[in-house]
Amino acid sequence: MPEIRWDIITEERVIIATERSRRPHDFKRTDAPAEPKPAFVPNCPFCEGNESMTPPEVDAFRAAGTQPDSPGWRVRVVPNKFPALASAGDANPRAQGIYTLADGVGAHEVIIETPRHHETPVVAPLTQWTDALRMYQNRLRALAQDEQLKTILIFRNEGKAAGASLEHPHAQLVGLTFIPPVVQRHLDGVQRYRTRHGKHPFEAIIEQELREGTRLVRQTERFLLYVPFAARVPYELLIVPLEPVARFEQMSEPLLQQFAMLLQDALQRLYTVLNDPPYNYMLFTAPAGYESEFWLHLRIVPRLSIEAGFELGSGVNINITAPEDAARYLRECDGAAAS
Repeated sequence: MPEIRWDIITEERVIIATERSRRPHDFKRTDAPAEPKPAFVPNCPFCEGNESMTPPEVDAFRAAGTQPDSPGWRVRVVPNKFPALASAGDANPRAQGIYTLADGVGAHEVIIETPRHHETPVVAPLTQWTDALRMYQNRLRALAQDEQLKTILIFRNEGKAAGASLEHPHAQLVGLTFIPPVVQRHLDGVQRYRTRHGKHPFEAIIEQELREGTRLVRQTERFLLYVPFAARVPYELLIVPLEPVARFEQMSEPLLQQFAMLLQDALQRLYTVLNDPPYNYMLFTAPAGYESEFWLHLRIVPRLSIEAGFELGSGVNINITAPEDAARYLRECDGAAAS
């Protein structure tokens, strides 16, 4: 029997079509495996040695004595060459007849996570991957000083189906002068749940996921990796700290290292179970002014299905893999085999 499940925070509904449930091999690509990627691609703007192909860097982890926009870096940040938002302008809304508009002010950066073209998070040494996440923290700290920015979203698109235009490992950061709808629905849902139940919904979620264990993929000392009860898509994953942390840049070094390990493990499990699927992940950290009530989390969304007329017309997702089944497949696999 299909089920309609409610998201505990946003109260959005998801249809779990259990009668159409699919196993991992149903999602695996049947085309020939891709050729191994080289460490360097001559025309890739993100490869070490091609620094002149990007705008001037705004931050980097570099070997001592090396100069900006030259080789010798481990992680490098540059403005997006084709930004969705401009760094200067008038962010105040103004009327145009019945409509409202403002200049598209904000930040749009690219975080190049490694100098090596082939070194995705799945195969990168943990030290390199942790450096990439330290740079996430650096940029969040730096942009938090800009009082115009209300929300900063860091996200990663892996694979063409997930919107990646370049295959060299990188994430993007967008700073907005407003709180976007996805984040606002989350904030409203947290407040609604707290008013009704006297606790943060993530506190309740963690309690139940640990108690039941059926959607749990992995638990560490400080974090939980699980498939949400109302997962919108097959093999969706969430990482949450077991104790509330509002901002990603507030994580201590030991906490960051554990987070990096768990995120890499999650991506390795998806790689192994689903044969290198395209995916997006989004890091949600507290918008300005909401530090006291936000619980940071990271959502991983494999791109295994296409939204069609029903999803677009209703706003309700159909998930054809039961979250409990997805969690079991991911829990039982050896994610480290991917590396």
